[in-house]
Amino acid sequence: MKGELKIVILAALLWIASSQNVGVISFSLTPIKTYFQLGEEAKLILTFLASATNIGMLLGALLSGPVADRIGRKNVITLFTSLHALSTLVSGLSPDPVILTFFRFLIGVGVGGALPIIASHVAEFSSVRHRGRNISFVETFWAVGWLAAVLLSYITFFDPANWRLYMILAGLLSTALVTISIVYLPESARYLLSTGKKDEAFRIRDDYNIETPLIASKEFSILESIKLLLSREYRKSTISLWITWFCITMGYYGIFIWLPSLIVTGSPEISGYMSEHRFIYLVVITLAQIPGYLSAVLLVDKIGRRKVLSTYLFMTAISSFLFANSTSVIQLYISGIILSFFDLGAWAALYTYTPEQYPTHIRGTGSSWAGSMGRIGGILGAMIVPWLGGPGNWFTIFIVFSMIHVIGSMAVLLGKEYAKKEMPEILEATATV
Repeated sequence: MKGELKIVILAALLWIASSQNVGVISFSLTPIKTYFQLGEEAKLILTFLASATNIGMLLGALLSGPVADRIGRKNVITLFTSLHALSTLVSGLSPDPVILTFFRFLIGVGVGGALPIIASHVAEFSSVRHRGRNISFVETFWAVGWLAAVLLSYITFFDPANWRLYMILAGLLSTALVTISIVYLPESARYLLSTGKKDEAFRIRDDYNIETPLIASKEFSILESIKLLLSREYRKSTISLWITWFCITMGYYGIFIWLPSLIVTGSPEISGYMSEHRFIYLVVITLAQIPGYLSAVLLVDKIGRRKVLSTYLFMTAISSFLFANSTSVIQLYISGIILSFFDLGAWAALYTYTPEQYPTHIRGTGSSWAGSMGRIGGILGAMIVPWLGGPGNWFTIFIVFSMIHVIGSMAVLLGKEYAKKEMPEILEATATV
């Protein structure tokens, strides 16, 4: 367990950096809009600024998996986490919204490429008994990174021009976290076995006191990997993951990227309250994510990944419906807390569920391509809000996202359950498969 714990801690640092760098745009859109004097005529650039991260995440996810299955988990994690950390830092120097949008795109490439490989890395270092807990616990640190983004954003409250300092400070923090982690992060023993590097794999296995099956040394081309993803054995899991990722990511980014702007346009009571207390509200619902994550950590191994994920997505749909019908401040707090609790708890289960569906040889590709389907949903989620009427059409926006989460909760049930089971592997005895 000591070796597993080290990997979990190092992965958690990377998760904090990734979350924070995604979140900073959500809490700086309004200051950026004010600073650059972007009015209604600038709806297009604001739409792309809000969605550029997800566009980049789509490309990053498409690239990172196949590369990680060929050059290793650590190399890919180092490349993509360094990209998003340094891009966040430099984005604070952007002279105009177009350049800033480009840096947000690069941040997305880095985060989208890193996250599925980090989750796969944790899975490959985890025992059957602790795998679900380890991966879902790492995902818990998304709330820590998001909270860091919220707290740092306070410096923009008094002066919109401070968005530059906000980005620079966030970049410095994430660069420090990434540097600490990648210095100590080892390569995956399972990956090394799959590429025939047995001596190095056994050394890491012994150093970290982990167990690994006798994974066959076999290399798949990208085309062969795709065929395997869609083969009879893995087809249902692939379809399940693609639909689920699409729905949860569309809902998450559609809601949370625009939430700071949406909540100031509710009923007169809500608008009046949020004009002075928006920061407090955002902190409260962000803190609600943490028990949501932790509840998933406790449940994914006890009742299974599919049950947790499907139930939490359905409850996210219910809370989104409640949010749509909120007319008072107390209703907004209750629905917002429930929404944060279940939506982010679902993410913890999803990152546990995803890498378990595939063997080591295609785990990077399978996980990252599922994530890429999510990024398509995320792009649409961020872009659809303005076209649904923007902040002024509160009810329609949250009803749409409620329906999306219902679809996701049903799609989960197509996949396979691997709680308390070994992940699928192509073993030496079946190397010709």
